[in-house]
Amino acid sequence: MQDYNYPPYQNSPSPRPQKKSNLLWWILGGFAALIFLFCGGIFASLLYVGTVGPETSVYTGNRVPDRFVSTMEDVGALDPDETILFFYSDALTDIRDGFYFVSDKRVVIYIQGTASPVTSISFDQITEAEIYRDESFFEDSQILLTTREGQFHAFPVSSEYDRDQKFFEAIESRAAIEP
Repeated sequence: MQDYNYPPYQNSPSPRPQKKSNLLWWILGGFAALIFLFCGGIFASLLYVGTVGPETSVYTGNRVPDRFVSTMEDVGALDPDETILFFYSDALTDIRDGFYFVSDKRVVIYIQGTASPVTSISFDQITEAEIYRDESFFEDSQILLTTREGQFHAFPVSSEYDRDQKFFEAIESRAAIEP
């Protein structure tokens, strides 16, 4: 090994101390960087979902974002002369994964991945309507509709702000339900 002549260190007769890398500090620094990246990734994901995706509550008709209305028109679920009363989507980012609305003319259930994703039920077809409320933040209430043909249609609605009840009442007050 070659002996180097180091200059004196701060007026000391001993040579300047050599810098040694400490493996523990490298490991801790790497671990801290991974935690920072992981937390930043989670934050970025939540920010994206919160910005792009629908709210977790039922929208009243006048509050439905234009981009959602455009999507509903694009998939053939909303007619141009129709007025949305209540709208809900259980999708995370893209409402095309699933949305439900009641308009002045009908109830529409849209579930992507089925043979015919748009189910349109006019009020005069509905013979029975039930709501199974779940006031939990983590679970949605369920609305069950029975048609004249004997078909059952169920879909979720959020109970936030009790709009699940208002959604249901909008259907019940317009449907041809016999007592």
